[in-house]
Amino acid sequence: MSSITFAPAAEATRCPICGAADRPMRKRGYYVKCTACKVAFRPQQEQVAEPGEYWETEFWTDEEITKRKNRAPVFREAFRVLHHYRPAGGSVLDIGCGIGTFLAICREKGWDVTGVEPSSIACDVARREYGLELVNDLFTAELFQGRKFDAIFAAQVLHHLPDPVGFLQDANRVLTEGGIFMLRTPNLIALEPSLYLQRLLGRAQGFFCGPALYVFHPYTLVHLFRQLGYRDVSFVNSRPYLETPEAPASVGANLRRLSIMALKLATYAAVEGVHRLSTGRAVVGPSIFVVARK
Repeated sequence: MSSITFAPAAEATRCPICGAADRPMRKRGYYVKCTACKVAFRPQQEQVAEPGEYWETEFWTDEEITKRKNRAPVFREAFRVLHHYRPAGGSVLDIGCGIGTFLAICREKGWDVTGVEPSSIACDVARREYGLELVNDLFTAELFQGRKFDAIFAAQVLHHLPDPVGFLQDANRVLTEGGIFMLRTPNLIALEPSLYLQRLLGRAQGFFCGPALYVFHPYTLVHLFRQLGYRDVSFVNSRPYLETPEAPASVGANLRRLSIMALKLATYAAVEGVHRLSTGRAVVGPSIFVVARK
């Protein structure tokens, strides 16, 4: 379990993303939603001496490492999205790259790869499994003075950061002109009802995306990138991670996995159908890729 806890704070009056203070904030379970930029955020502060400890050690259980290896199909899809927007290839920086599965796929396809990961456990796995030497540190542009990358990728990172705006501004400094900035993040359009359910069940931290500080609406993400000068911002529904049946598991456990797999596939088919019918305007999947060209 995470050691991260949240303490009640004063009623939110200003949005930490767009700065709006003259618009009402609407309660969404443990979150509040800004009616200006549509982001949902925690009006609490983390109550822990070293909040990074969870991501550097506690998060990386043997089970989580196995899941990351099994998520190769999701990362292959991420590469297909990247290749669609930048078929020429080049150099890619993966921020919060975990055990390096996405980087291994990019390297296999001829890209020059660099990864930053604060967990030494994950870095050891990346070295052992893929032969990758990652930068074992928290990301800052100062780590790469004099270097620029043709693409930046960050999967399931932005919504956990105390300062998402500062992170995007800093990462933008190491992206080339015409480069691709690609994120994978939960989608508020699909998950907004679950915020109420999360509060109803009393699951303050461990429900749909862990101890997330933000849940972004596509409108919010367009706003953030346009603030940085990006004008070409696109969205793609992310294929779900499918937990396949395992031989040693009980029949009941495997039936549960199959049921969840069927539900995820049906949901993905439905959201892709909506995406096609809307000619790409409606992106309603629970997890999305955001692709911005600098």
